[in-house]
Amino acid sequence: MEGLEGIEVSTVILLRGRPGVGKTAVSNKLAIKLDVPIVRKDDLYDVLAGAVEGHELRNRLAYGMLHRILESNAANGSRLILDFPFNREDDMVRFAAWLSARGIVLKPVLCICSDERLWAERFNVRCLNPAPNQLITDFEALKKHYGDLAIRPLEDELVVDTVQTLESIVDRIMAFVEN
Repeated sequence: MEGLEGIEVSTVILLRGRPGVGKTAVSNKLAIKLDVPIVRKDDLYDVLAGAVEGHELRNRLAYGMLHRILESNAANGSRLILDFPFNREDDMVRFAAWLSARGIVLKPVLCICSDERLWAERFNVRCLNPAPNQLITDFEALKKHYGDLAIRPLEDELVVDTVQTLESIVDRIMAFVEN
């Protein structure tokens, strides 16, 4: 996509949603199809966990690293898949404005799982070998932590339900990204 003065505009494909809905599976498949790299909050957090004490600090550092990566690539015309939860609407609105101010195109995709039983099955597998970022490994505890599991989509945000086939989800995202 051509930007101002011939500068290529970078595009961020953001997959967001609650833990365990399937963002990682979707982003893996999408990255293969589009031949685009992925930056995952969980990866950044897990590396930080080996050197930094405290969940809040690790979280803040992971998001800070994300912003720095995006700033470094804002004008190079690249596409990047982000697998970051952005569970809170105010955080998402601020992030979208931050990207826009830097001329980065945002293609937000909200991942949901409408089948709570399936979501719980997927989520509860975490207790077998939790990564440092997986502080909650029981679905009932997740529900208690968030209260309302629903996330309201932003205007112009694609919503995909991970009860659908991975192939159909990726096809929908690819069509959305190309528009």
